[in-house]
Amino acid sequence: SRSYYVPKRVIFVILGFFGIFNVYALRVNLSVAMVAMVNNTEAESRNTSYAEDSCPDLRNEGNEITVSKQTKGEQFNWDAKTQGMVMSSFFYAYFVTVLTGGYLAKKFGAKRIFGAGVLLTSVLTLLTPVAVRWGIVPFIIVRALEGVGEGLSYPVMNTMVGRWAPKLERSRISAAIFSGSPIGTVVSLSLSGWLCGLDFLGGWPAAFYVFGIIGCIWWVFWIIFISETPEEHPSISEEEISLYYQTEDDKMAHMSVDVPWKKIFTSVPMLGLLFGHIGSYFGLSVLMTEIPGYLNSVLHFSVEASGLITGLPNILEAVGGTSSSFIADKLISSGKLKVTTVRKIFNSIALYGSGVCMLGITASGCNPALIITLYSILLYVNGFKYSGFNVTHVDMSPPLAGILFGLTNSIASLSGVVAPNMAGAFTQSGNTRENWNKVFYVTAGVYFVTATVYDLFASAELQKWNTNKISEKNHNIVELKS
Repeated sequence: SRSYYVPKRVIFVILGFFGIFNVYALRVNLSVAMVAMVNNTEAESRNTSYAEDSCPDLRNEGNEITVSKQTKGEQFNWDAKTQGMVMSSFFYAYFVTVLTGGYLAKKFGAKRIFGAGVLLTSVLTLLTPVAVRWGIVPFIIVRALEGVGEGLSYPVMNTMVGRWAPKLERSRISAAIFSGSPIGTVVSLSLSGWLCGLDFLGGWPAAFYVFGIIGCIWWVFWIIFISETPEEHPSISEEEISLYYQTEDDKMAHMSVDVPWKKIFTSVPMLGLLFGHIGSYFGLSVLMTEIPGYLNSVLHFSVEASGLITGLPNILEAVGGTSSSFIADKLISSGKLKVTTVRKIFNSIALYGSGVCMLGITASGCNPALIITLYSILLYVNGFKYSGFNVTHVDMSPPLAGILFGLTNSIASLSGVVAPNMAGAFTQSGNTRENWNKVFYVTAGVYFVTATVYDLFASAELQKWNTNKISEKNHNIVELKS
């Protein structure tokens, strides 16, 4: 019955959301598990400066929120440098495969590549506890291979958003799907911290087993219910299909366009977009991989509390991203502001706002309430990026969005290697406030510089090089449907 018809793009949004949820849940669970896996007592004994510039241990004053519960599972004597190597190993192969994800999606189908990427990462996550016990090298290799899976999956979602999101719904659909990132982070960090304190499945290994299984189950639903394009869905209505041919941008998304590599690499708006992506990615790398360790080693929160405190505020990022997307679409549809202006406003709120909050954390001393508040505000404003740089790839070229995202994400992902190693280098001599403040100062500076470059050079207008060698066959199909 048509009265019970569920729009297929709604199903796409739901499963796309949980796909991105898995991408981030599988990426960040190690951030909390690492705290439980490392013998911090042994590590601290090697750092003579540890107690000189560290915050008071409130656990000794009966503060319940920081009471430490013993973590379960075997522990390892890894110093800060070794931990940095492990955390950054994910991005070694990620850098290469994220560059090819958009191209492979164009050649073999975005649905298949996205699903295969998440499935590969899920299976490797299940194997992680075994690799850890074999040694640090097998652990790094498995983690790097996980980067292969996620490098393929994340940019491909932009290709699918370009096909499944009509222009006037683009900000909302993109924000809804990519809000799976903060929600996946919330659940993964919070649940991983809790699992590390249980005997269930051996303690910290449970953080890998649980999320690996969830990813495998999701893959089954993805393969069954999602089609490559709206036109290929077996039960989509004609009324819904017509939504995809309302504007020139919508029609462009369904054309086959040759990739004008030279024009893309020499495009000034692409340079601005790249810097916006770098700033967001660098900050994300610090927040997701380093903050749990900071809370545990400097503020003395337990592993469970560190996971909750790091994870729960990410809900605010989802709220910020979703609420701002409705405002962005409203401003665009009203015609009061150009799309480029809207993107720059929202991206500025995200990056400049995050930088200010990062500086605020350095000035907060040992006030955990203020630090957590600033961290929460940072994540809320960071959600505005989903209506900023994150959807600009689709604005610039709907049919090549996955390839554009792959290009910018591949370069931006290098910050995933730089950030953990930077933190490891700064804190190698001790987990002091002074050393951690250096990490936060650098991160704030990256936010400010990259936001400025994006505002100066980025554009959300459909680029002229989209018209390069459009297939006549596809052009005729679009004309018939319009």
